[in-house]
Amino acid sequence: MLDLRRLRYLVAIADCGSMSAAARQLGIAQPALSHHITELERLVGFPVLHRLARGVQATEKGELLLSHARAIVERVRQAETEIRAIGELDERVIRLSLVPSWATAFTPRIISEVAAFMPKVFLRVIEARNEESLRLISLGRVDMAVALVGAADAADDLIVNESLFAVSAKPIGKSIPLNAAAKLDLILPPRDNPLRVSIDNAAERAGISLNVTMEIDGQDTIKRAVSAGMGASILSWNSIRQEYEAGQLKAAHIVDPVIYRSVHLLRSKDMDDRTFILFRDLLRKVAGPGASDL
Repeated sequence: MLDLRRLRYLVAIADCGSMSAAARQLGIAQPALSHHITELERLVGFPVLHRLARGVQATEKGELLLSHARAIVERVRQAETEIRAIGELDERVIRLSLVPSWATAFTPRIISEVAAFMPKVFLRVIEARNEESLRLISLGRVDMAVALVGAADAADDLIVNESLFAVSAKPIGKSIPLNAAAKLDLILPPRDNPLRVSIDNAAERAGISLNVTMEIDGQDTIKRAVSAGMGASILSWNSIRQEYEAGQLKAAHIVDPVIYRSVHLLRSKDMDDRTFILFRDLLRKVAGPGASDL
């Protein structure tokens, strides 16, 4: 069984280049350090260090172990830093705006996660449509906002890319190619809506024309229209999860190609980096991968 303390000792020896220098850095006696490395070698079943006239050098197999040891020690250091930062968060109110699909799908879990890992934080959740969330952020009336407009997909504020689904009142299979979904009688948001922008861009890249028969500004109204048999739509899984599980709507994962909407965490100008990163990572954990196997 690998021991974290001994892995740390191995990294220190490799960095210092000798047992004596590592012992001084670690604040332990050199014989004790040598004993721990001998025990490590016994457990892994091969020598990890060459004892040279001046210092030590990792063996070939020792280099492999050392690379793993460095990665493990660094991950533990990062975890300790993050956990310490969470514990040190001051008692404060955090105002978090969520787009309706996220408010419906994730509010209970977000509250639970914040209560567990940020016990001094009082979370105030505001449900707001995307445009309103952007306005609240710009005015400083919320501290952070889950929104559908952000920087590039590789940006630090990206929470998740949610894959999109064709939605209908009638069964349409578990998956559907984009060119087939495009031929449905589609009820979509207006062209300036972020979800619609994602759909239009994906269709344009694929060289596909969308059969848009109606535009409705509001996902709840779109879902009611679809449920009434007035057409189909393209929505995220979180937007239709409850209706799908209740049997009110059918959904097929769009493939060939898979298309996405990007969800970002925006922050006010007064929000500090540490708190923003903690919330971003918590929301990434809550979001998880988008459902694609119904």
